Parts: sequence; structure tokens; C-alpha cells
Amino acid sequence: MSVMYITWLLGILSLFTLVVVIVLFRQNKKLRLSVNHIENNAQTNDILVTQLQDSLTDLSKITEQQKLAHDEQHNEHAQVSKQLEYRIKTLLQQLTQQQEIFEQFQNQQPEDKLYSRAFKLAELGADIEEIMRECEIPRAEADMLMSMHQKRIR
Repeated sequence: MSVMYITWLLGILSLFTLVVVIVLFRQNKKLRLSVNHIENNAQTNDILVTQLQDSLTDLSKITEQQKLAHDEQHNEHAQVSKQLEYRIKTLLQQLTQQQEIFEQFQNQQPEDKLYSRAFKLAELGADIEEIMRECEIPRAEADMLMSMHQKRIR
């Protein structure tokens, strides 16, 4: 009985070993598939990381170029601003000069109007006394206006 029992035990043990080997073989196959899948994912991730690094490098270059362009534009704007400030200052000075000239002209204008009126009176045939009285100018100036008028007529 003991040989039979040992044989029977050996058979069961062989069968159990066979089942364990089959299960381990299937698990090993699943494990290899999982490892292959993980390796494929790792390769895909490596490719994606490389692409992201390349994209980051490209973006850094573009950002640097845009920063340089922005700095250049800023410098140009600063120069234009300084030029405009200078032009405005120059124009304001010219405007002030023109206003002073205009004021001088306005201050002289009443006299000019007076002489224009005196000359007009001479053209209309007024005598020296009338011109002196109407325009309130001295005799010498009225004589001069009359002589200019007479030369103009001739």
C-alpha cells in the first residue's frame, strides 16, 4: 500500500506540478504582454517628452525673438517720442514768436488804418486840413500823403 500510495501521491503531485506549470506559463505570458505594453508606453512617453522638449525649445526661441522685437519697438517709440517732444517744443517757440509778431502787428495796425484812411481821403479829393483833422495826423505827414497821392495819379 505504501508503494501504491506513493505512486498515487506522485501522480497527484505530477498533476499538481503540471497545473502549476501551466498556470505559471500563462501568467508568464500575460506578464510578458504587460511588460511589452509597458515598454511600448515608455517608448511612446519618451517620444512625447522629446516632442515636448523640442516644442519648449521652439517656444523659447520665439519668445526671445518677440522680446527682442518688442525691445526694438520700445526703443524706436522712445526715439520717436523724444523727436516729437523736440518738435512740439520748437513749434511752441515758433507759435510764441508768431504771437508776438501778431501782437506787434496789431499794435501797429491802428496807425496803419489811420494812414490808409488818410490816403483814401486824399483819393476822394480831401484837402490837407480835412485829412489832418479827420485822421489826427501832423501837417508834415498829411503833406507827404498828398504828394504820394499826386505822384500816384500822374
